[in-house]
Amino acid sequence: MGFSGDFVLARSDRPLLELPPLGAASCGECADGCLHPCAERTGGWRTAQSGHGFLTDHPKGLLRELVASTGAPALLARVMDSDMCQVWGLTPSGAQWTVLLDPVMAADYDIPVPGPDEVRATAGSIAGWAAEAGFAAEPGALLSVLTKRADPFVEDLFFELIDACGLPPADPAPAAGDGPDTPAHPGHRADARCPRGAELEAAVLDLARDRHLVLECAGDDQCYAQVWLRPDGTYQLEYRDRDPTEHYWTRTSSAQRVIEALTGWVAGDLAWRESFQWSSLASWFTEPTA
Repeated sequence: MGFSGDFVLARSDRPLLELPPLGAASCGECADGCLHPCAERTGGWRTAQSGHGFLTDHPKGLLRELVASTGAPALLARVMDSDMCQVWGLTPSGAQWTVLLDPVMAADYDIPVPGPDEVRATAGSIAGWAAEAGFAAEPGALLSVLTKRADPFVEDLFFELIDACGLPPADPAPAAGDGPDTPAHPGHRADARCPRGAELEAAVLDLARDRHLVLECAGDDQCYAQVWLRPDGTYQLEYRDRDPTEHYWTRTSSAQRVIEALTGWVAGDLAWRESFQWSSLASWFTEPTA
């Protein structure tokens, strides 16, 4: 159970929601237009996340409108349950490409896996996209991203792809040890892409049924919290504490309790755990002992 939704990367001197293509593609019900900004990169390169997609079955059309609006190359990524991620790229000159990240998982979904020649050709197209954006892609890094497995979330590969294109790094989160340790564990800090404050509240309230919100820890990839708005309208809240044997879940009908719990997780607090009765999910992720 992971994240399902879209990510978009574009260059703009104003918030992405203010760009007509993205504002028009929102559901019209979310207070912030369904978009939650990720850490910004220098030069006006902005990334945003939509927890239930941009509500279009025509991502190429949305991408064309976005490129026309900004006059710069752009990317759109569609993620399914943190397993599958298809990325589309387009430039003002009309050069375009698409790629599925984590080809091994794609094969599990019976999607044909490209051969080495096709992977190299796609990497070349992506390098051309980067060049038109004004950056020099790293060929080896591109090939690595296009062939590697997700560990554990495929959306992380999307951000690795952006990095491999040579774009400037996002504003970094504080390194472990730069601040006082939290009660959660030494080095616990929410990833820079995690929504906080009002953005976190909106992300929970805007969840569509059968959709997820995942918060990752930048200090340990086996530490995360997530919430699933089940089809019946209740919330399934989960957290993992650095090991698959320490994975727990609970259910609640209260969005406010979920917001308070995730706010506590982001802060590295532990008191929020005491507000729920938890059940272990360790058996889902570990082999039974003989």
